[in-house]
Amino acid sequence: MAAPTTAPLADRLRAIVGADAVIDDRATLLPYAYDASFWSLRQNRAPEAVVLPRTTEDVARVVRCAAETGTPIVARGAGTGQTGGAVAASGGIVIAFSRMREVIAIDRANLQAVVRPGLVFADFQDALRPHGLFFPPDPGSGRACTLGGMAANNASGPHAVRWGTTSAYVLGLEVVLADGAVIWTGGARSRALKSSSGIDLTKLFVGSEGTLGIITTLRLRVQPRPPARAVVLAAYAALEDTVRSLDDLFAAGILPSTAELLDTSAVTALQRWKPDLALPDGEAVLFVEVEGTPDHVASAVRGVDAIVRRRATVTRFAEEEAAVARLWAARSGMAAAAALAHPGKHRIFAGEDLAVPLTEIPRTIRRAREIAAELGVAVTFYGHFGDGNVHSAILVDPADPDEVRRADELADRLHRLAIEVGGTVTGEHGTGAVRSRYMRAEHGDALDVMKRIKDELDPKGILNPGKIWNEEATSRR
Repeated sequence: MAAPTTAPLADRLRAIVGADAVIDDRATLLPYAYDASFWSLRQNRAPEAVVLPRTTEDVARVVRCAAETGTPIVARGAGTGQTGGAVAASGGIVIAFSRMREVIAIDRANLQAVVRPGLVFADFQDALRPHGLFFPPDPGSGRACTLGGMAANNASGPHAVRWGTTSAYVLGLEVVLADGAVIWTGGARSRALKSSSGIDLTKLFVGSEGTLGIITTLRLRVQPRPPARAVVLAAYAALEDTVRSLDDLFAAGILPSTAELLDTSAVTALQRWKPDLALPDGEAVLFVEVEGTPDHVASAVRGVDAIVRRRATVTRFAEEEAAVARLWAARSGMAAAAALAHPGKHRIFAGEDLAVPLTEIPRTIRRAREIAAELGVAVTFYGHFGDGNVHSAILVDPADPDEVRRADELADRLHRLAIEVGGTVTGEHGTGAVRSRYMRAEHGDALDVMKRIKDELDPKGILNPGKIWNEEATSRR
């Protein structure tokens, strides 16, 4: 028996983009009902149809169809998001960019590249490497996530302390608006690296999570790849000393490329997972990376080591690339390590990318530990220390309803804690459906201004509905 279909919508889409570009059978639609968020695992929000466009004009035609029929439409990259942002919360059409993944141009002399939104971050880095270039934002999901998704969520990672977030590297965008019109931001013909001309529409679309328009091409700034790097590993008896060490580095005029924090829970997890790393014991461990020319790095790593040694209980550094890569591979495996440290439990993404002032990191982690203990929920804490990004790997038995309820409460209290200490509920993963309930508390009346912009650009509300402003619906889990 043929699988059930949503024939009227699917047939109309096939007429627009071709039969091989439309998915509407239930079994094949199912993966598009989820992303990496725990929220989506409990929702099962399958779209009515998925479109796999090849060109900007394909996207524009689909959006015009959606506008005519009032059908919700959601842009999707690789589905690695952790907030439900690429899930069709209201049904409708998902536009998946797996066929639009070309590198259109790499302009080394002008430090920029033009790419399609479905290009995977790691593949882009591979394309840049022969030119001696790299794209600095470095998300943990870099082997899977797409550049369009990174721009839509203003993604980042460990290197943000020195290099900044995705927003700093988007020079211009081709965007399909809610009525199907196509515009270029940042100058229709520009290849300049900066501009003060007009309202900066590029920054408006970056981070808007597909609620204002759908990105179909990106003009990105890239940077010369540093030829060498080294890492200092430092253990501390108290969390507070990590903050003091970082301030010591700043006072010395040193801005590391990365400063990663492992709370004692993360150190314990990694020690069990990779005992051969011989991580030092302590309430916290810092990974501090420096990069540049070989001579600069050789000097800088010793300078950093001398500074952090003032407060650390033990330090060591790695200069050989193989040793550096080994340390970062261990750090990248934090999710696996956390799960292995708690047999029978699974990592869920529910409250994992708070960002707080640097001086508030110790208080935030200590308070978060207390809340987790009070609720009886297993958590591993770590983060991108250099920019205040505190991650919490919450681990639960998904088959235990009471434990899931307590995990939901923990995630809620962690988000509210971030706002309380002067931080944000999301430092790099975006708002999506999961965090819309906190937007009023974080932004106040500015949230209404955001909504006015949304209503002006998308008066029918068809672009990724149920995200960012859906305060009432997401107050219920």
